[in-house]
Amino acid sequence: MFSLYTETPSFFNDICEEIRLFLPEEKHILKLDDKNQMNAGTVLRHFFWRDETGWRNRAEYYDAGKKIAVLEERPEFADDKKEPVDITAGTLLAKKLKKHTVKQLIYRIMRDVHQKEMPWGSLTGIRPTKLFRELSNRRGKGEAHKIFVDHYRVSEAKTQLAETICRVQEPFLKDVGGEDIDIYIGIPFCISRCKYCSFISRDLTFNETIKDQYLPRLFYELDALKEVMDQYRIRALYIGGGTPTALEPHDLEQVLKKAGGLFSQHMEFTVEAGRPDTVTEEKLHILKEYGVERISINAQTTNDSTLKLIGRRHTASEFERAFALAKKVGFQSINTDIILGLPREDVGDVEKTLKDIMVFSPGNVTVHTLAIKQSSAFAEERQNDLPGAETVSEMVEFAQEFLSQKGYLPYYLYRQKYMSGNLENVGFALPGQECIYNIDIMEETVSNLAFGAGAISKRLFTEKNLIERAPNVKDLKNYIDRTEEMADRKKKLF
Repeated sequence: MFSLYTETPSFFNDICEEIRLFLPEEKHILKLDDKNQMNAGTVLRHFFWRDETGWRNRAEYYDAGKKIAVLEERPEFADDKKEPVDITAGTLLAKKLKKHTVKQLIYRIMRDVHQKEMPWGSLTGIRPTKLFRELSNRRGKGEAHKIFVDHYRVSEAKTQLAETICRVQEPFLKDVGGEDIDIYIGIPFCISRCKYCSFISRDLTFNETIKDQYLPRLFYELDALKEVMDQYRIRALYIGGGTPTALEPHDLEQVLKKAGGLFSQHMEFTVEAGRPDTVTEEKLHILKEYGVERISINAQTTNDSTLKLIGRRHTASEFERAFALAKKVGFQSINTDIILGLPREDVGDVEKTLKDIMVFSPGNVTVHTLAIKQSSAFAEERQNDLPGAETVSEMVEFAQEFLSQKGYLPYYLYRQKYMSGNLENVGFALPGQECIYNIDIMEETVSNLAFGAGAISKRLFTEKNLIERAPNVKDLKNYIDRTEEMADRKKKLF
């Protein structure tokens, strides 16, 4: 059991995230209210106070009542211009500086105790490239690089990865303005649930009735926001899920027809066709007919034994059939996902998968690192035949080098909780095949209107450096019953 006492209780969760970088199994950390409270497990005590000489920041690490390590510092707080900042002022900057200082100390004592650095250092957020861009804009690229390595303790390799991605993204973000917007439409249905999945998707085999109730309410929500959408320039429309192509052809056509009727202007148009066992020639022709430019057909792995183990109800040959069919129908921009860190796989399996998918020259390859999410079947089964962090790191390095040699460039990145080896998911693309929506959603550079159960709309207020959100309820029945409320939330936001 891991217990934590801190004199900065508003940062309790942030401190816990730093602890979990080193101890990912510590899902529930006990909060201590008394600094003198001890137990037979591990205790981390954090003190933050001010004396006549200035601020003090101190961490003490105990195991079974024995003090293992102590770190103390006298932090100073300043803005980008090196001007002193009063952290008692209650401003956003004051809180941010204080939180960063606390997190850095906790990271360092955990690093010292466990004798290892994390690849992304003390960073726990899902958007490290967004942070790198913001630092570059304020301080310059050289200083941003230095801050990543020296302050956040990010490895040189990961810092260079973030820097490369920001450089690749520059042409796509230079002309973005307040009049731009992206649209997301969620189809939360699949034909079955993969064991690593924690999404709210429903198995269509048993949920035809709720599907028939869901689509009309989704269309209502879209119609209700048409006037709002007409005020913006739509950069990208993304229909995701779930698996939109899990719908029957006539339902899929209705969704595309509704979207096409609302969005007459030219834009990037992507539909997830992630499960190869949902891809048919009829559905592909429907997608083409309604102007879809980009699709995703996901292999995850081309090892049939692994596919069976993770609950993917298709084979590698079905993936190959679906991809070849999409090429035949005329799709040029096709993404495929692979997952590193799957049960019983090693670097050789990753090499096989990459070589197999290269036969089709996909425009995009998204390399995911397995994340064991709490509501997934893997978490419930306590999957114990997963490759270790060192092996997963080797997989990531191999995949990135392999794709680089094939001419692919990394163009977006995000991280998740509970990822193998505290690594990352990276989207790679051949030059000219980058997905604008993926860049926008991960970098949070464009407002997003999102429709459907569980979808989260975001409006950017650039002048205030502020993002406000309007989330839709996740439960399908609640969404069906409360669609008007969801639409009203977005109207108020926009």
